[in-house]
Amino acid sequence: MGVVNPLTREQAAPEVQEVFDKIAERAAKIPNMFAAMAHRPDVLKAFLPLYKMIINQGTVEAKYKELHTFARRWSTAANTARGRIPRHPNAPESPPNKLPRSRFTAQPLFDEKEKATILYADRVTRAATTIRTAELEGLHKFYDEGQIVELTLAVCMANFTNRFNDALENIPTSACS
Repeated sequence: MGVVNPLTREQAAPEVQEVFDKIAERAAKIPNMFAAMAHRPDVLKAFLPLYKMIINQGTVEAKYKELHTFARRWSTAANTARGRIPRHPNAPESPPNKLPRSRFTAQPLFDEKEKATILYADRVTRAATTIRTAELEGLHKFYDEGQIVELTLAVCMANFTNRFNDALENIPTSACS
């Protein structure tokens, strides 16, 4: 059990029940992150449109927005539970999150764009102020400025949701329906 209990549809405020119904139409179950956030209905209702816009819209392909999840065990578990983790065609059977972070960009299974994306996402996650000009130049080879903003937003959203779930010891599965 986590720090707070995710709310079921029946426990949630009436305005959140409608939100749960919409989520359940697409996902069949309510992710625990949203069920925990339902303790603050106004926050959940404001958060979901922003989350959907960052994750589901734009010109950066979803696989690049999600590549950074290979560097974070919780993200990998959460995305696997949602069935959204991108499986690289050359990925080994053992999960990529078993690789040391410093070795992601040395792996032959990633192309140059993927390596630049993972390196940037890792730097944003671990120490955004340490991003170097060379790393940004590598990123500019593959993304325009709007796409870099979009990618940064996706990484920051993943970091937000990871911190939220980690702090609340939220299991990254859907237990509530």
